[in-house]
Amino acid sequence: MKRALLLAVGLSLFGACNAKQVITAAPPPLRPEAEPTAAKPTAAKDCDPIDDSKAPAAFRFEQRSINEAGHMADDGVSLLADGTNTANPAKTREDAMTRAVTQLIGALAADPYNVKATYALASVYARIQRPQCSINLLTRLIQMRSHRSKQGEVEAALDHLLGRKQALDPAFAELHTDARFRKLIQTMCAESSDPSCTGGH
Repeated sequence: MKRALLLAVGLSLFGACNAKQVITAAPPPLRPEAEPTAAKPTAAKDCDPIDDSKAPAAFRFEQRSINEAGHMADDGVSLLADGTNTANPAKTREDAMTRAVTQLIGALAADPYNVKATYALASVYARIQRPQCSINLLTRLIQMRSHRSKQGEVEAALDHLLGRKQALDPAFAELHTDARFRKLIQTMCAESSDPSCTGGH
């Protein structure tokens, strides 16, 4: 019985080996997966307008880090100069602008009354198409004009912005057609004795 079974298995294997082989098609080659497409950079969200009914609480003198803010504002302005210098490569300018924003925001966190950082950050936002952010900071600048200790510094910044006694600040060139900016200029000029105070209009 065992012998008969072995013989049957052997014959079937022999027959299978001698049978005509069917050649199957080769499987398709493995294809690399498609590279994921990088998401298109979205434009940075602009700021919400300032709500005049919700003015921020005033900072007491001891809550401010005035010296630290001054150093950070100076660094931010220096980086801003590098970021707007067309002699620098594009990547260098972009990096400098990013670092300038970081320094200027840090300066205002340390001392919200730092005029240099307020004006410089407004100019950066104007350049990178975030007009409401820029207008909010310029509004803040006007609010600081009433502080006697800040008045001279604020007026010097506004002179530059409005082109009084000097050339207009080119950073705000694209904002000159914005109705919100034009309204702000009227507010700035309302308290000015300079008849040429029109912000270049």
